[in-house]
Amino acid sequence: MNQFLMGAICMGSVVASLLFIRFWLQCRDRLFLYFAAAFALEAVDRIILALGSTEEGIAYYLVRLVSYSLILWAIIEKNSHRSR
Repeated sequence: MNQFLMGAICMGSVVASLLFIRFWLQCRDRLFLYFAAAFALEAVDRIILALGSTEEGIAYYLVRLVSYSLILWAIIEKNSHRSR
């Protein structure tokens, strides 16, 4: 059951990443590119967890930290360009 849920979360992350890539191709806004990269990282992390590691070590949290930092950086960058 756990691997099934990991697969569903991974599929959702891949779909979100592909949607953001499509949005980026349409308007070339970096916000969408950063979001696509963040969701792609989440998908890769879920694949690695589902296939091998059952332990949630420090690498698991570092990937999430990088992913959420990308999202945060994209939002900050987008808002800083509007204020200029």
